[in-house]
Amino acid sequence: MPRRSVSRALVVLAVCALLTPLAGPAAAASNSRVTNDGTANSYRAYDGSTDAALTACSTGRRAENEPTVAVNPHDPDVIAAGSNEYCLQTVGGDVWAGIYRSTDGGSTWSNSLVPGYPGDTSPAGTSSPTTGVCNAAGDPTQSFDNDGRLFYGFICFNRAKPSNGNIYVATYENDGADYAQTTRVVRGTPSVWGVFNDKVNLVVDQTSGPRSGTIYIGWVRYPGQAANNVLEVVTSTDHGATFSKPVKVSQGHGEEQFADLAVGPDGSLYVTWRTFAHQKSTSTDIWVARSTDGAATFSEPQVIASSISAFDGEAFDPAGACGDGPFACPSGLTYPRFASMSAVAADPSGVHVVWNERLPSGQSKAFVRNSADGLAWPTPAIQLDTAPGHQWFPDIASADGTITAIFYDSRTDPAYSPDRPSGNTAAGTNSGNVVDIIAARSTDGGGTWTETTVTSVGSNLNWEQFGSRRSSFMGDYIYVSAVPGRTFGTWTDTRDVVSGIDPRETGADDDGDGFDVLQSGCVYVPNDIDAPSYTSPSITDPCLSQGGMDSNIYGGDL
Repeated sequence: MPRRSVSRALVVLAVCALLTPLAGPAAAASNSRVTNDGTANSYRAYDGSTDAALTACSTGRRAENEPTVAVNPHDPDVIAAGSNEYCLQTVGGDVWAGIYRSTDGGSTWSNSLVPGYPGDTSPAGTSSPTTGVCNAAGDPTQSFDNDGRLFYGFICFNRAKPSNGNIYVATYENDGADYAQTTRVVRGTPSVWGVFNDKVNLVVDQTSGPRSGTIYIGWVRYPGQAANNVLEVVTSTDHGATFSKPVKVSQGHGEEQFADLAVGPDGSLYVTWRTFAHQKSTSTDIWVARSTDGAATFSEPQVIASSISAFDGEAFDPAGACGDGPFACPSGLTYPRFASMSAVAADPSGVHVVWNERLPSGQSKAFVRNSADGLAWPTPAIQLDTAPGHQWFPDIASADGTITAIFYDSRTDPAYSPDRPSGNTAAGTNSGNVVDIIAARSTDGGGTWTETTVTSVGSNLNWEQFGSRRSSFMGDYIYVSAVPGRTFGTWTDTRDVVSGIDPRETGADDDGDGFDVLQSGCVYVPNDIDAPSYTSPSITDPCLSQGGMDSNIYGGDL
């Protein structure tokens, strides 16, 4: 990992006087559980019907992660959310795109799947362009237009040949209540080493200007084995029926990932992304570009954070994520994959980009940088707070004169060390539910910030419960949405995960680290604990629905 320059460290010290952190942010009174996968008949199809998959999803208690959320500007009491939904594993399937809707400001939620999943025989399912093309879907992203249409973007792929890697958008009308159609946006090459489209982000122009209602979708185009990813953007001006040809935002000079988009009050589109240092000519940077003509052309990309010290899982172990068995790391730590990334918001005060990076001490903190127009960035980055603990997965939105950034935060971790991922003691054991969601707010254009704790219950994101493997995966992002009248955030939460004892473990296999989950009754292959051919229970084994995988999506007003 590249080292931060001395001059950049001095910038951090120079802006400390701008900080206004709260010494002990009060916890939120309550959060709403978005994914109700422990109640019979809680998952229903777009038309209210059910099938074997939805019946299994209702009580599957499988993992959900990578949440998205969109507040409806037409009616702020209507909120849509989504996630990577693993409930199809209970009927022999894979991950799919979950969609959830609230009509009471996020207090209660209805749950469903985007039509077109394997086994979906409904009229919408059989007519979906995903049917017979891909058997796994995820990376959800969504936004409403001013008339209450919801646009839900996702990738769809196969884990085996042909891999595809297509991007689709599902359209829901009448304040997101009624499914209308799914449209393919871009097609990947159907081969293992072909083009794969990933890390998708969608935003709708919610202004009253000439491009109001225009859908913008940005993603990263992975060209097979080459490490020269390109960030591309398309548009739709007919409510998601058709999409333009892709326009390159970046030049593909390195590994580029995690596009995030925002539309300003004048209709300008802003895109931010991160690059990775993978050879001498590249570095780990945060970039921004602007378009004033509806994504027909873009400004020369600007680096607003150069050669950052990234808070990536690889900083703690080359594997980037660590569990048990064949997923164990020499460090003895247990944690999911994570990475530094950026997000952008635009409002009457300007353009605001948030990201996280490591200080010289090793601590990961959230930073924001502000610009009047997205082209000139005359003021330095501002560190959002000075509390102990790591911060990561930031997102940002703005409405009603308030900019809101949310992120995971481990300031309550009694075992915190800048040299360890959150939730691990020095001995590599579970340090408790020490990860919260913090909301930082600014009412002066991003100059000063105050904080509150959003979560009413903490999480530990290191449970060895992802799929039937012995490692953790909590996704690559969380989400916040803001329109006049409401700001709402969603995140992956582990408060419902049931701990237990893994019968596959011995003392030499990290037994007793405190990250094992309930899997009683599962049948395992004997004498195969640490072998490279390690065999886990089938993903359809009913014992895996006892709560050991029950990470859920939670949300709350901000």
